[in-house]
Amino acid sequence: MKLKEINTLVDAGEVNLNRYTFVSEELNKEENTQLMADEPTGDKEEKVYFRLNQTGNIFYAMTANVDGINDRTKKLFESVTVLFAAMTAALGAAEKTLFDYEAWTALIRKSGFFVEVQKSYHTLHIKEKSVTIDTQIIQQLLPGVATGNALLIAKSVLSALNGEFSSRTEDDKTKIAHLLFFCEELFGAPSVTVRVFYASKNTHHELVKTSCATVSNTSIDLTQEANTFMFVSPDSIAEFAQKFKDVPEAYLELIEKFKKDISS
Repeated sequence: MKLKEINTLVDAGEVNLNRYTFVSEELNKEENTQLMADEPTGDKEEKVYFRLNQTGNIFYAMTANVDGINDRTKKLFESVTVLFAAMTAALGAAEKTLFDYEAWTALIRKSGFFVEVQKSYHTLHIKEKSVTIDTQIIQQLLPGVATGNALLIAKSVLSALNGEFSSRTEDDKTKIAHLLFFCEELFGAPSVTVRVFYASKNTHHELVKTSCATVSNTSIDLTQEANTFMFVSPDSIAEFAQKFKDVPEAYLELIEKFKKDISS
């Protein structure tokens, strides 16, 4: 995976702020709700602007546009790209794929950068003879991603997952995964949450037997599960990003550490 793909963002749409539910528990706390209520808006409806990186692994939801985010937010979000690049390099060095659920969870839980907060369960409702299955899934998991390049990126991720299911011969309970960083910002307050979405042939058999790029002939309800993690001491982690830029050896050491986390 190329660093340029990780760093390149595409527009993923926008919604009114009152229609978006932050993934971050912190940004959904009462004090942030009060902050939102106190923010002067005049006649203008506040918006949340979405971006998605080219690999489909980092999703941004911000009340400020990319050029308008403050230094604190910028540093934190930059650290995400550094960590994700190191993680993918470590997976490759350990001869693991980006779909390896066990490798991802071991890496995240042992890294010291994250703490698990909850499992999330999202019931997906796939309507018959509606838009394609992949479009319905994306619109339910990533609100706002409805058209354009962001939708194409998200569809390519689902296509890759579907192909991974089809090519595997292991036990039907074997899980495959997709990691997604949610980088969120609310009026200058940033937060980063990580979700490892996972599925198996056993839990998603209705989707495995067909192509996600097609229209469903029947209505399908299924539960999409994910492990949810939050950054530990995000302000400290944000400082690491610059350190890795200035001292490449430190970045290589981080990759080696992640590799050991996966293997141990």
